[in-house]
Amino acid sequence: MFLKNLTIQRPSSSRRAGQRESRKCAGFTLIELLVVISIIGFLATAAMLAFNIARVKARDTKRMADIKQIQTALELYYDNHGYYTSETYCDSSIGSCGHGCPCSGSDWDYSNYIGKALRNDGIMKNLPKDPINNTSYYYSYEPDCNQGRCPSPAGCCYYSIRARLEKGGSFTLTGGKQ
Repeated sequence: MFLKNLTIQRPSSSRRAGQRESRKCAGFTLIELLVVISIIGFLATAAMLAFNIARVKARDTKRMADIKQIQTALELYYDNHGYYTSETYCDSSIGSCGHGCPCSGSDWDYSNYIGKALRNDGIMKNLPKDPINNTSYYYSYEPDCNQGRCPSPAGCCYYSIRARLEKGGSFTLTGGKQ
């Protein structure tokens, strides 16, 4: 008899449905998380591309400024001596060598020609180097000495300084006096 009066109360079906809904609203679904992650990945990729483009432009701007700085130093050298400094077969920011550029090295050669001349005159202690400075991107100096436009004994009366740009092409400055 005791068991007949005992009733067990179960939660109503609406209560259970409410509990399920509250669990459902407590977090994000896998699809929602994947969509958010893919959007963040896309934005990060776009930002990196923009950053890399800005870095290329900055390096190219530095190259042009460096070449102008070398040109100014060469003009000061000319004012002091009446001619431009000579060269080996290749004088570049990756070394000097007796064959065509590029050479194998990592800096201007300060024991001869352009590096030595500008340093000894106190015009430039160190010549600038390309921001990457490898066999693809380097600065080169090419004077015209005792030939072509500069017949002997005129010495070096014309020159060109060149840098290859990452955005394409090259930046060349020329100078000279007769």
